Amino acid sequence: MNTNKTHTLFLLWVLLISLTGFGFYMTWHKGLFQWIILTDNTRICVVIVIAFVVGSCLAGWRSLFLSRQAHYFEQIRGGVGEFKLGQSICHDYLTHPLAHPSEGQLMAEVMAERARGTHQVGWFVTGLMIKLGLLGTVVGFIMMLSSLEGLEQLDISDIKTLMQQMTQGMGVAMNTTLVGLIGSILLGVQFLLLDRHADKLIAATVDYAHRNVKAA
Repeated sequence: MNTNKTHTLFLLWVLLISLTGFGFYMTWHKGLFQWIILTDNTRICVVIVIAFVVGSCLAGWRSLFLSRQAHYFEQIRGGVGEFKLGQSICHDYLTHPLAHPSEGQLMAEVMAERARGTHQVGWFVTGLMIKLGLLGTVVGFIMMLSSLEGLEQLDISDIKTLMQQMTQGMGVAMNTTLVGLIGSILLGVQFLLLDRHADKLIAATVDYAHRNVKAA
């Protein structure tokens, strides 16, 4: 890690959110987003959008947290800065007194949990968005099939109504699947970056600790 790169993660998150916001603006400007929401009478798409916003806010908070932790680690390597207990996960790991060598592995696991434990919530939300999209697909096909009830009693004048109901069901199935897949991909990229940077921070801290032990 380089000192001038400690906030790279947060800047990458801002870039992703900016690109996502631009894409949302374009779909809104073209009327596509409004059409998707209005044609989905199950409101599953609305739930998926809310889940994406909540997950993105969590990813933003975690990216800022990890960026700060990376900055603290650079201060530790530079021999500057004083930290309170719980302020820097790297400092807590490096300064914890070990009564037994096996505690080193335990402290490394504690540091790893603090670095990426909250990300499990984000991955759950990512998977939930896919499941909601599939649920919308099932609901849409159920709407299509339910519109076929009493088909033998229909006359020519009812065909138009039947086609509208089938089209509405197909629209729900396709729109919810589309929104769920796109949202899960965009949110998954955010948490993939978080996990990657958390792993790099943990590896750098453990390597620094081992180097200091050998030097001593």
